[in-house]
Amino acid sequence: MRLSLVRWPLPKIRPTTFNILKSVDWVASKNARIIKMSFAAPDDLLREMLAKANARGIVLIAAVGNASPRSPPLYPAADAGVIGATAKDVDDKLMPQANRGPQVAVAAPGVEILAVAPDGKYQVTSGTSIAAAHASGVAALLLASKPNLTPAQVRATLTRAATRIPGKRNEVGAGVIDALAVINPSRK
Repeated sequence: MRLSLVRWPLPKIRPTTFNILKSVDWVASKNARIIKMSFAAPDDLLREMLAKANARGIVLIAAVGNASPRSPPLYPAADAGVIGATAKDVDDKLMPQANRGPQVAVAAPGVEILAVAPDGKYQVTSGTSIAAAHASGVAALLLASKPNLTPAQVRATLTRAATRIPGKRNEVGAGVIDALAVINPSRK
């Protein structure tokens, strides 16, 4: 199976619900296997579209948010069909401003990460969006080796292979996502 990055063709469009719906529809029409989301948008139409995407076999991964530990769960990460990712640092400590709650499925590197920036530059950045990107990459590795997995099986594999770290389940989920354990389960 060949996996490739599918980018929304108009990156400067404002993230309104309508544009998000158009984006999800467009990506699904390109037979994407993973949609990574870094926004909060409580909307029944989006919920319905994501349920349809999930039913088509598309893995949905979202940043849980950087609003604060006291923030209520944010959608789409709080949706049952979405894998919520939180950010941890190099010492496996949770990013202090990361949202907490039952939507947290896994933790991933997301604090002081060197990342690409506009105009071919790089920047050091932090946030649950970075962690969600990491989780999406590991999910892509898994689907490359086992393309027939359902979104539920991808979620189960990612959480089962995660390495426990200090913190409650609603803070760090199943633990830190472990790419090697995902690809080689006998390693755990």
